[in-house]
Amino acid sequence: MLIDMHSHSTFSDGTYTPQQLIEMAVEKKLEIYSITDHDNIGAQEFAINFSKEKKLNYVTGVEISCEFSSMLDILGYRIDIKNIKLNKVLNEIQDFRENRNVYMIEKLKKIGIEISMNELKQVAGSKIIGRPHFARVMVNKNYVKSFEEAFEKYLGDGKPGNVPKKKIKPLEAIELIRNAGGYPVIAHPRYLNLNKDRFEQFLKEMKKNGLWGLETYYSKNTVSENKYYYEIAKKYELIPTAGSDFHGLNKPDIKIGMEVTEEITNNIKKYFWGE
Repeated sequence: MLIDMHSHSTFSDGTYTPQQLIEMAVEKKLEIYSITDHDNIGAQEFAINFSKEKKLNYVTGVEISCEFSSMLDILGYRIDIKNIKLNKVLNEIQDFRENRNVYMIEKLKKIGIEISMNELKQVAGSKIIGRPHFARVMVNKNYVKSFEEAFEKYLGDGKPGNVPKKKIKPLEAIELIRNAGGYPVIAHPRYLNLNKDRFEQFLKEMKKNGLWGLETYYSKNTVSENKYYYEIAKKYELIPTAGSDFHGLNKPDIKIGMEVTEEITNNIKKYFWGE
């Protein structure tokens, strides 16, 4: 069965609109689908209505950036998109993002890379601008040959053109999602860079504080990693989920849809729709 619970639209750093993404999900006959933009739920109201029209099992979603020693994102599913606290926190993060983009333009200018806000808006196709849009402008203007080079030299963490984005603590993210009626899931655990013992200790702590699931199936995982994360999820009574992290043209090697068993699909459906 095909599902995909991790994808990005033009409301963050994806290149396809919510409508285009849902049309893709329908075309690929996905059993479950979710748009999970970075710290943004702007796509959700349209996605809820359009997915009903298309008879698609759609789950509201968001991917929250968290403070951690390495990369940690927590996905929130079935959130109430009208929740006041959730909207307040996400709006604060978005406000910071706008200032961050100005600072990044200034930092890049100091090292000889001229990028304007208008150029960023043109490639973004919306008011939501992130590092992939900087990378695209840099490629278009021949400052670099590829997205990868842009991040490796200028935009990656610790690089001369980067400004760290605003993040919240993991337990705060879990509480925020739970208070909005949602289900918190650790995204792409392979990027946590924890050894087995520290990873399991971390999961126990998160589970104790309300973690619901683990993204066991991920587009960049090896077969053995999928198996390992599935077994760990079962060990700590976390719900296994699957997501591609589809970004469209910003990550062209990733395709929408993840193959999972009927058991995993039905288990998720049971929680979300009582099937």
